[in-house]
Amino acid sequence: MKKKKYRVPVTNDGQQYKRKNIKKDCKLISQFHVLNKELEKLKTDTDKQISKKQKMKVITKQLQEVGGIDTYQATSRLGEFKNGSTNSAKWVVRQLKEHNIRSSTPTKLRLLDVGALQLNYTKFKWIESTAIDLNPSQPGILKADFFDLKVQSSKAYDVLVLSLVLNFVGMPHRRGEMLKKCTQVCKQMGYLIIVLPLACVNNSRYLTHDHLIAILDSLGFTLTTSHNSRKLSYKMFQLTKESTKTSFKKQIFNNGTKCNNFSIVVR
Repeated sequence: MKKKKYRVPVTNDGQQYKRKNIKKDCKLISQFHVLNKELEKLKTDTDKQISKKQKMKVITKQLQEVGGIDTYQATSRLGEFKNGSTNSAKWVVRQLKEHNIRSSTPTKLRLLDVGALQLNYTKFKWIESTAIDLNPSQPGILKADFFDLKVQSSKAYDVLVLSLVLNFVGMPHRRGEMLKKCTQVCKQMGYLIIVLPLACVNNSRYLTHDHLIAILDSLGFTLTTSHNSRKLSYKMFQLTKESTKTSFKKQIFNNGTKCNNFSIVVR
């Protein structure tokens, strides 16, 4: 009997890809997210400074023990292949082409790739891409914090891509702040593309597909297209109106014992 061969992910970087490591990789990513969330929570904690510093030191050490940001990024590159069987950039470019999204000026379409692990869009001559990350994994990716970006309205981007970024932000209210920041960085009638683990929208106690759309709609973003792969949720929105400045608190939509706690809070 002929032995079945498995495709090698485009993000392999020459390393051996083993299907048996999927559970191990998922565990590593989960650990990193939990520890990162605890670290973010401590930064806003009102606890005594000495106790706070000690706790942060312990968590930082634990983050390093699971491999640190470099291991997380490498695992995430493989994880994108395992979870969605494709690079998110391919879906993004396909949607831009299918919806005939081009720059409104003679210049190239300006795209901001937030939390980029690779230079996904440089090969497309009609796209002027800027890739940013807190800890760049390769040359060409700018070291920058999305929350600190200062963008003039005339320099706003045609397209923003948040691929597996929103779920990396530890605190629910910070996720809401990230979405609000998008209204400042994206030009009017521009596009926002959000890619999340599918479980964040179909197996969360505090978030559903409809609730996510309601949050974005309140910020002025209208859903253009949506797609689910085996493990990923892809959504493209267009900034079509002004924000209504509606707040969204944490509320229960599903109460199953196996539901996760992913949520977005808008203040």
